[in-house]
Amino acid sequence: MYCLMQSLSNFTSMTRSCVNCYLMFTVALVSVMSVDAQEITDKLSLNGVLSGALQCQQLSASSDGEDTCKAGVPFQPELTYRPSRVDILFLKLGFAAGNGLNDVSPFNISPWGADLHDDVINVSGSGRNYLLEAWYVHVFEMAGDQSISLTLGIIDATSFLDQNAYANDEYNQFMNPALSNSPNAIFPSYDLGVATVWHMDQWTFSGVLMDVHQLTSPDKYTFYGIQARYTLETTLGTGHYRILLNADRDFVDEAGASKQRNDILIVSIDQQFGDSIGAFTRMGWRLDDLPINYREVYTGGIDISGLGWGRLLDNIGIALGYMYGGNTRIIRTRLAEAYYRMVINPRLAFTADIQYMDDQYYSIPDAEGMIYSLRATVNF
Repeated sequence: MYCLMQSLSNFTSMTRSCVNCYLMFTVALVSVMSVDAQEITDKLSLNGVLSGALQCQQLSASSDGEDTCKAGVPFQPELTYRPSRVDILFLKLGFAAGNGLNDVSPFNISPWGADLHDDVINVSGSGRNYLLEAWYVHVFEMAGDQSISLTLGIIDATSFLDQNAYANDEYNQFMNPALSNSPNAIFPSYDLGVATVWHMDQWTFSGVLMDVHQLTSPDKYTFYGIQARYTLETTLGTGHYRILLNADRDFVDEAGASKQRNDILIVSIDQQFGDSIGAFTRMGWRLDDLPINYREVYTGGIDISGLGWGRLLDNIGIALGYMYGGNTRIIRTRLAEAYYRMVINPRLAFTADIQYMDDQYYSIPDAEGMIYSLRATVNF
């Protein structure tokens, strides 16, 4: 017990000054940025997200790494121009200070899935800095409640595929990227592509085709994905049930060998259970024998609204994940994450987050530990 208390005391003293400085900086920053979305004209608007997080890792004695704290502050302004009711031009930039724990974490999955400093430089291996998205969309309206949209430009595949109401936003929901998208799928972000979405009553069908750069190879590969989503309205609330098939052609796999194709099947579900409770699950299966860290992925959790304690906009998120079956260096990963998000006003929220990570490897030391995070986010 004495050793445990001494360890906690040392960790606390190590992080106290870092926490105080970070909180002062973040509070000042988000206070300045707590403004409404700016309608420059009736057709042109400025939106975006500003977030800052301090993360501290406390590792087991057998883990390869050290107890430390790191911060990251991503900023993503967005410009939207609507020349007509059915046309949109969109631009998103990304800037960031720091990489959080991502540079020093011993875990296979990074502790925060936000676009941090290294992510906005040489974006996705394209040689492009700071420009994340730039696209044009046209909506073809049809009879009844049907419509078809066509998007062209620099896009993010996860804007169209593998969404989830409770686990799809690293700035406002779970921080671990394995809880935002299936980690055994390689969803390309910020590359040239085309996407189409067909809304038809309770059904929505999405398709994405992208020409993708790779960080580990000068070669490109072709990504395509299709998704069907069914929206279910019940007395309990709204649910979304998705099934998704991804495929990559001429993809250089994680072992560095060029392969013709890899495929993955994903199911992503979110369902309300009354006014205060929501639940989600996401499952993914690789359908090929290419080298990959995880062949099977299972995550799930609950979302609890603050309605029960008089804080309607607050929420608690709790999730578990288990990933295994790969054929590279890692045997399996277990994770758990819980957060409380306190909404100060419609734009500003603070989140206290805790993660448990446990990686088992074949030939290098296993990694196990806790990650404690404080996050502030402004959606403006």
